[in-house]
Amino acid sequence: MSDIQAAAHLAQPAEPSVPTAEQLALEAGWTMAVLYGKIEPIPRGKFPGLPTANELEEADRRKLESDRLGHLLRRLAAMRGFANSGLPTKVPAPDGNEEAWEQALRKLNLDILCALAATRQETQLAYELGRSLRDTANPPDQHPPELTLSRVFARDRIATLQGWLAELSSELAPPAAVVVAASLGRWSEFTAVTASTSGARLKNGDRTKLAETMYKYLLRQGDLWLMLLTGAYSTSGLLSPEGYVAAGGLALRRSAVIIRKIVQHYWAALLVGAIALGAILYLAVTYLGGAAKVWTSIAAIVGSLGTTAQAVASTTTRLAAEAERPVFSAAEEDVMAWAITTFPPLRLPPRQVRQLRKAGIAPASSLGRI
Repeated sequence: MSDIQAAAHLAQPAEPSVPTAEQLALEAGWTMAVLYGKIEPIPRGKFPGLPTANELEEADRRKLESDRLGHLLRRLAAMRGFANSGLPTKVPAPDGNEEAWEQALRKLNLDILCALAATRQETQLAYELGRSLRDTANPPDQHPPELTLSRVFARDRIATLQGWLAELSSELAPPAAVVVAASLGRWSEFTAVTASTSGARLKNGDRTKLAETMYKYLLRQGDLWLMLLTGAYSTSGLLSPEGYVAAGGLALRRSAVIIRKIVQHYWAALLVGAIALGAILYLAVTYLGGAAKVWTSIAAIVGSLGTTAQAVASTTTRLAAEAERPVFSAAEEDVMAWAITTFPPLRLPPRQVRQLRKAGIAPASSLGRI
């Protein structure tokens, strides 16, 4: 079982709730991209049972997705604020004429965009995000495939998708938007090092073979992105106890980096303070007469410093407690992103392995209850 399949299996179904307009629009955009793009059924192998939705042949899959899109549009049109939007709810059925089918889908897409433009801007953005995510998980059929992947996972394009996810995060299942955005970033880094023509020093045939393997992984990866964003799966069951330990360790390392940066920034002030303290103690011992008076003065100075240190420690503890929550939350979301992300196995030269590690892509590990 792959890490993606395990994550999908282990993620707990979300609590029954009414989907937001943005979640419906995102799934509608994804479904539109499925209909308009290429459909490659997942091989069924030798199992004689009935096919799943992803195993259907192209004609049957188109019929299913057409019905799904119509259902989503009707649900969206029935929500408050969409009754008079003119949102189309009838989806043309595939009739075997490819040119007419594509033209009908383009017209339907335009009608949907025009209707959503008259509603909330976030809803239109969610629809476009759904289409773009599907095109990311199932890139257009272009050659060579490694060039297509390089374009799909280009930094500027992925940064745009991450920006859309951030803008829609409050309308999607939390913290799914942040987790999916991080997973997209992982794939972008991985593609830049491996499939990019300027990245890995692989032979053209090897790079093409790797890109074809990445296509297969992306189909399953995209389904998990969609299920998390629409609330079909919850992120609450993604991490095992080991995953939370990893998140805690990551939060501690990040906190240590923050403290080290602060010390590096204020080292001069800390040094001056230490020198001043030493000078005060030296002068007190040298020029104050009488042993009792000396020790009384030193005790007063130390007591004063102790009081100040307690105040500083109290303030530091309070600030650390305030800062610890977002640091741990960020670390937890980062580990969740790893839990839902799986890359194809490959052999790379040492130089490219170092590039992957520098990009934050660690060796394979398990963070789920497998």
